[in-house]
Order: sequence, then C-alpha cells, then structure tokens
Amino acid sequence: MRNLTIFFIVILFSCSEKSQNSGLGYFTDLQFSLDTVLIDSGNEIVFLKYDLFGADKSKDDKYLFNFNVDDHSLEKINLDELRLEKKLPFEKEGPNGTGQNVGKIKVQNENQVMINGMNHSTVFSFGGEKLMKIFFENFSLGGNPMEGAEEIRFSRELDVEANRLYGIILRHMDKSFALGILNLDLFEISKIEIKTFERMPNYTFIQNLPGGSMWIRSPEIEIEKFDTKMILSNQITSSLMWYDTRLDSLFMKSYNSQLTANEKVNEYKLKHETEESFDAEINRFHQEINFLAPFWDQKNQVFYRFSYQDIASESNQEEAKAKVYLTVFDKDLNQIGETSIPQLIKKPAKHFAKDGKIWIYENINDEMGFVVLTMNK
Repeated sequence: MRNLTIFFIVILFSCSEKSQNSGLGYFTDLQFSLDTVLIDSGNEIVFLKYDLFGADKSKDDKYLFNFNVDDHSLEKINLDELRLEKKLPFEKEGPNGTGQNVGKIKVQNENQVMINGMNHSTVFSFGGEKLMKIFFENFSLGGNPMEGAEEIRFSRELDVEANRLYGIILRHMDKSFALGILNLDLFEISKIEIKTFERMPNYTFIQNLPGGSMWIRSPEIEIEKFDTKMILSNQITSSLMWYDTRLDSLFMKSYNSQLTANEKVNEYKLKHETEESFDAEINRFHQEINFLAPFWDQKNQVFYRFSYQDIASESNQEEAKAKVYLTVFDKDLNQIGETSIPQLIKKPAKHFAKDGKIWIYENINDEMGFVVLTMNK
C-alpha cells in the first residue's frame, strides 16, 4: 500500500449576492419546454424496477444500455429511433459469468462495458465475453461491513490508458470516505481523503431491525470521468472535487448560489428504532437542499447539475413533490448560470444530456419513457 507523492487542493470561491431571478447568467435569455417520448419495446418487457439504476449512455449519445437482472441481459435502447434495438445475453456463472449481483454499469467504448459487483468490477465485450476482472480483495479491500471493513461503492470509473480503477471508498467503522485509486499493474492502492465528504457521517441514517441487523441510508455519491478529470460529488453540498489523472492531483471548488443554500446545515436524528421515525427523518432530510451529480452536454460543451428540495406532504402515500433547480458550469467547472425549473415538479430520476437537450427517465404505465427538457432563446 502506498500514498500519493503529489497531492494538493485548490479552493476557489465564486461569490455573489442573493437574487430572486429565476434564470441567471447562462440561462437569462433561455426558455424551457418539455416533451415526453416513449420507448417502443416491441414484444419485450424492459427492466424498470430500480428506475434505470444500472443504466449508462453510450459515448456517441445514440444508445442507452440498461442491465436487466431478471433475464440477465443488457438492453440496447436506440435513443434516436426510440426503440429497444436488441437484448444482449450475459451469463451468470462460468468463465464468462457476471455473478449473481450486478450493480451499476459503465459503457467503456463502442465494444465494451464494465459491470460492477459488490466486491469486484469486470469488463465484458458486448458479446458477453469476460475481458478483465478486478477483485478488490487483491487490494486488501472487502470483508464484513459490520466488522468495519472498507467497501468501494458501486459508482466506479476505469482509466484504460493508465490501467487504474477509481472509486469512492466507504469505511464502515467511522462512516468516512476516501478516493481509492487501484493500480492494476502493481496491485497497489492509494487512498486520498475527500474534504467535501467529511460531513457525510452527519447524514447517515440507521434503523435498528430485529435480530441485530440494521437498515442504513446514506447521501448519494458519484464519481464521473470527463477527459482527465474524475469528478466527485455528493448530495449534501454544491462543492465539487476532481482528481486530475494527468497531474496526479486533487482539486476543489466551492460555489455560492443565488437561488438555494450551498449545502445542508440542519441537524438530524440519525438512529431510529421504528420505520415510521426513520422515514419521517429521511423525508425531512430531503426537504433541505439536495445536489445531484454533474453531467456533460457534448453539443453545448457545458456541465449541468440538478438540485432539488422536496415539499412537505400531508400524506406519506403521495409521491413527493419538489422544487427543482439547474446549475450550469463550463468545462473547467466554473459556475456560469443557474435557474429554477417550475416545469419539473419532482426529483429528476435517471438523466443525461443528448443533442443539447436533457432527458429525464419517466415510468409511463410501466413503459420506459423520458421527459425531454429543451432550452431555447
């Protein structure tokens, strides 16, 4: 095990006064419109159980790949033609097996996909052939979470040129986080503390269950690769960090929103004995500002990032309504605009940019659909 020899943090602040404008900077002269599209699945049933949790878009924006854990296939969705083009079968067991548990996937290129399991990541061809498997136990990671083991969360990125895997490590003992860099040539791991994740334990909720087990809910975290940047984000703060693979260095930027709070500040009860108490506190947590991961718009050469605040409801049976905001950054992650989007009334589900528009997954009568957000002058 080794530590990085080159490591520094740059903190930049973008300061501005509060404003009641609904569109600022980049969005000042833009208007939003919404359209809904439906994917034609033919005679097949596409997998929608986890709101496209295991889905990823191709690099050319033409396809969405969605892993179906029911029939163990990779669904190839043609986004230009709005149809399920084919199902690519994968094996569970054997030399080309994925294993029983499949988490998030990452499309590597036009021929390969990385499938992430609990304690390993595996690169496959789209034909189902196993090309490389990375076992985390070879890097002294894994084990029983209840015994304080370290775990790489499902959001991971593979740098093929450098032969390194990047992931966010959760230390179960103190619920702290670090950026893990796995050198696949030397079987060595470097761990870097992530400043924007330091307050995460303040928002990790636990419900004790019968038999000594427990249910844990932590804020959402993501790592996304863009060029030489590995961008790190989490639900509790607008601040972003990224690791530059070329410079072997970590950077950070903080932002000052004119429309929302910049981070969560409320205190919460973290340990609960009943489901009712647990759910009520989670709901209160979501009524404070929440930040989703930034995503790249190739056509307009900008990053977008959604944030939202749930609106308190009188009934737990109702779907949570929310105030939704959109922030835009240039390619260097400088904030250049923000706006509220009253047309969106709930937390955006799985989303991505395509052809200068933002696509947001929507379950429409148990069919795969998308709300498409268009921005026009």
